Amino acid sequence: MSVDSAIEVLDEDDEVMESYVLLREIKAYLDVGQGSFNPRIKIKIYKSSVIPSATYHFEVSHHVHTPEQAGPYYPSRTSCESEREAIRQAISTTTSFIKSALRVGHEPSESWLVPNDDF
Repeated sequence: MSVDSAIEVLDEDDEVMESYVLLREIKAYLDVGQGSFNPRIKIKIYKSSVIPSATYHFEVSHHVHTPEQAGPYYPSRTSCESEREAIRQAISTTTSFIKSALRVGHEPSESWLVPNDDF
């Protein structure tokens, strides 16, 4: 069964309020411009009909919490128009905060990556 067919079946089922079909899981080592500090994250890409204009959704294995942030960053916009955009957005929501902390002189730390309990 294709992904779109699975979504259609789920959409037609009165007992399903909302659904997401997993397309792929990615493991990536990030280049944040700091020598040997290459944090590893995983990304899950889903497809859904929940938002018709943005059918691709992402989830990241870790949230970023650098010394520059009051708390971990939880992406607020996790739906995109294309799978490519979802992958790029998942990566940039992680790297942008890390790079910002590095720019102001913080030493990189694996502790900046807080596991996502829902991943």
